[in-house]
Amino acid sequence: MRDEVTEDLWTHFPSETPMTFLDWVIADNPQPNGGNQSNCGAYWEAYDYHMVDEPCSLNFTPICEKP
Repeated sequence: MRDEVTEDLWTHFPSETPMTFLDWVIADNPQPNGGNQSNCGAYWEAYDYHMVDEPCSLNFTPICEKP
């Protein structure tokens, strides 16, 4: 998932279809908080598998988009 094309419009990659479910971290470190520097999303175990935004240059295990 990413918002590289339009900031704050999170889409699946590579289809660019809009995300219909977003589950951002809202506790100690509210997400998304990276602006134009963090355009890819990830799920972190440390945040009970809620979403965080991260730089796209980082490597994460992909989650497949359902066809």
